[in-house]
Amino acid sequence: MSYIGQKDFALEVVKGSVPSHAPVSKFGRNDSVGTTFVPIALGSIYQTPQVASATTLRIKAGGNANDTAAGTGAREVTLQGLDETGALVSEAVATAGASASSVTTATFLRLYRAFVSSSGTYATSAAGSHAADIVIENGAGGTDWLTIDSTNFPKGQSEVGAYSVPSGKTAYVKFCNVTIDSGKTCELIFFHRGNILETAAPYTAMRAKAVLTGLIANMALAGRGIYLGGFAGPCDIGFMGRVTATTGSMAVEFEMYLVDD
Repeated sequence: MSYIGQKDFALEVVKGSVPSHAPVSKFGRNDSVGTTFVPIALGSIYQTPQVASATTLRIKAGGNANDTAAGTGAREVTLQGLDETGALVSEAVATAGASASSVTTATFLRLYRAFVSSSGTYATSAAGSHAADIVIENGAGGTDWLTIDSTNFPKGQSEVGAYSVPSGKTAYVKFCNVTIDSGKTCELIFFHRGNILETAAPYTAMRAKAVLTGLIANMALAGRGIYLGGFAGPCDIGFMGRVTATTGSMAVEFEMYLVDD
């Protein structure tokens, strides 16, 4: 099969017409970036434990009573990431209101996305699909892994500016946009850490693959025409940022093709 132009090829990948290729779109936001580099994700969190610390996950206690399995808010949340073998893993978890949910059956080495997959409300511009923030933590409790935000309006989806490429796949990444809080100057690093299943030194280094400096308020960077990679799984890729003074908000968008090895 032949394709005319990059846009046609991208559309065919999204349609599933290109063998061994799959599209992935990611976006992340951190509303409290300080003067040291942190992940572009809510709470400055992207957990990256070693294999021995892979864990079950659950919804953290302290949420809203309406976010429960028979409630008017979120009834189910789906978690997506990698397991301790580097394979893709996805599991739906029933919400439990203000209590902690049951733990997942699967164990997670990485968690790059969570979203509300069932709700008791037919969502509109006036009412979203969950009642409050939904925080995912380790199965034993005590360590947050990500947050589905409800500030101003329930998002229904995590905002994690990072991704972990599964085993057997290679990622080719293109930047789309970076947006920055008003009155701030920022720096941004796109990083890669290969061979995430390593258990002893010497470890593969975590390396910057792009560094953007002097980014100013309300700047939107148009997507670059070149793809970065390939990044062979299992590996981590994603963004870290900082502001030069006080705190600010940063958001990133990027897309990639996952190609079968």
